[in-house]
Amino acid sequence: MALRQKRETDRLDPMVEEVARALGARGLTAGAAGDTKAVLRVVREPMVRRVVQVYWTPFQVDIPDECIGLHLEVAEPRVHWAECYISPDHTNWFLSFYERPDGDVQLAYYEQDDDWQRVLRRFFDLAGWYVLTATGTTWKDAVYEVDPAIEWSEHEEALGSDLTSAVSESLKKSTIIWLKWTDQTGVERTMPVWFVYDAKADRIFVLSGERQQTIPGAERLRELTVVLRWKGKNAQVAEIPASVRVIEHGPEWDEIAEKVAEKRLNIPGLPEDTAKRWRDECVLLELSLRT
Repeated sequence: MALRQKRETDRLDPMVEEVARALGARGLTAGAAGDTKAVLRVVREPMVRRVVQVYWTPFQVDIPDECIGLHLEVAEPRVHWAECYISPDHTNWFLSFYERPDGDVQLAYYEQDDDWQRVLRRFFDLAGWYVLTATGTTWKDAVYEVDPAIEWSEHEEALGSDLTSAVSESLKKSTIIWLKWTDQTGVERTMPVWFVYDAKADRIFVLSGERQQTIPGAERLRELTVVLRWKGKNAQVAEIPASVRVIEHGPEWDEIAEKVAEKRLNIPGLPEDTAKRWRDECVLLELSLRT
C-alpha cells in the first residue's frame, strides 16, 4: 500500500509544479475564502465522476483515479465558477458555470483534451474570462488555497510566489545554471556552468577558461538565455534572456575575480593569487537578467 501511494504522489508531482508556476505567473498569494473576492482551490481529487447537462444533452466527466482539481469561484454578485481536472492518464476537462438571474445554474463553456498541460493553460485563460472578467474582478482579487492532501513544499511555495522571488530564491540556493545561446555557425548550444550571484548588484558572474569550465566563444557573447533549475530537483524555474558583458582587465576585474575565487571550491592558494592566474587564462562574464 505504501509503494502504491508513493507512486501516485510522484505521478501527480509534475502537475502540482505547473499549477504552482501558473499561480506565480499571475501573482496570486495564499489566502482563505472570505479574505478576498475570488478564491482558487487546488485539490487532490480521489476521482471525478459527474454528469453535466448541455441544453437537453447530458455528458459525463469521468476520471477513475486520482487527479488534480482546480476550482475558481467568485460569489458576488452572482456565483461564477470554473473547474479544471487534470490527469496524466485520462481525458482532462475544463468547465465553467454561472448562476442565472432565475437562480438556476448554467454551463457557460467546456473543453476536453488528452493533453493536461494544454487544459491547464486553458483553465487560466478561460477562467479569467468566464469567471473574473464576467464579475469585474482580476487575478489580483484572487487568493489560492491548497488541499492538505497535496504535498505543497517550499519548492512549490517559491514557484507559487511571483517570478522575481522564485528567480532570486533559485540563484541563492543553486550552484549551477544552464546557458543557452546560438554560436557564430548558427548552432544552438546549451551547457551547465557554475556561477557566483551578487544579490546586491543583481548580477551573475561566470568564469570561462579554467580547466573545469570553458564556454566556447565566451569572449564574443553579448546575449544568451539563462535556464534556472531548483537545486536537487529535476524541475525548471524559468528561462530568462540575459545581456552579457565581458569584464575588461583592470581594477574591476581584480575585484570581481577575487569574489568569484572565494566562492570556488577546491582551489588551493589565496583568492587574489587565483584571480591573477585567471587573468591570463580566462574570460569573466557579467550576466544581467532581463526579467
